[in-house]
Amino acid sequence: MIEDLIETGQYKEALQYLNDMDNEQVRYQRLVCLYGLKELQQAKREGMKAKVLAGETYYDVVAIYVSILKDLEEFEEAINIIVEELSMPYIPYQYETVFNAAYDELLLAKQEASFDGVTQKVFNEEDIENILTKKDTNEDLLYMAIEQMEGMNIRRMIVPIRQFIRDNDQPDFAKSLLIELMIDQEIDEDLEVVKKGVHYDINPSYAPMVLNQESGVEIYKLLMDALEDDNPSLLTMCEQFLNFYLYSIYPKYIDEQDYRSIAGAIHYHLASLQYIDIELEDIEYLYNCNQEDVKDVLETIQSIEY
Repeated sequence: MIEDLIETGQYKEALQYLNDMDNEQVRYQRLVCLYGLKELQQAKREGMKAKVLAGETYYDVVAIYVSILKDLEEFEEAINIIVEELSMPYIPYQYETVFNAAYDELLLAKQEASFDGVTQKVFNEEDIENILTKKDTNEDLLYMAIEQMEGMNIRRMIVPIRQFIRDNDQPDFAKSLLIELMIDQEIDEDLEVVKKGVHYDINPSYAPMVLNQESGVEIYKLLMDALEDDNPSLLTMCEQFLNFYLYSIYPKYIDEQDYRSIAGAIHYHLASLQYIDIELEDIEYLYNCNQEDVKDVLETIQSIEY
């Protein structure tokens, strides 16, 4: 009967039967009811005790206790609990998944927490290190963290950064942003970057910013020659995509002989997305390049999530 009341949202009625505080299942069910009723302060008080005394219900109690803390905007305490649980040598898979999702949600909520309507930069170094080293990190969190790193001394975070940029599964664009942060702070470290299974060696103190490379300037000139007069709006789109492409492949070296095929492939790709009628023969003529070379570049740029 109690389960039926809880499932139907009749929390007040269920609480009348939940009085045996020596029973851990009762303690957990009380938390469910109090959370459902938004009696958050009482839920927090009971949750602290339930967490200490829980046995079989431990992970369920932790999950709902973290939700209670999140609603109370006590983000640091909730995050610390999640980090502690995820660092345990064993945690049931289904709860590991729940806690990983909860961790991302807590960091987003913490970031979005505002004071007088102004969003605060609230990630500390530990938060950022956890974001960089966590598998399947929410990308919104990742880019928020990287943005906050602009005002920090990232030398203290070189270990998780090193780990991130050599992880083939992490976003290529984010790796380039981190490299640029290190360039800006003149980090003199020999680092390995892995993108699409290819390994690159780089030292940020000697490396150019992504968009300061000659290749980007020259490819854009080719796009301007072809589009500036005929379709300036498409030129703007091509410029934006070119920049994204350069960030995605950096620090890969672009040979001068490839400039024309890259410009042509970007033009063709963006025109196709806009349903502009254009053939590869037209691209070949406009950019004085080989169709097969353009097709090779297309395979790369069409795999880029933009």
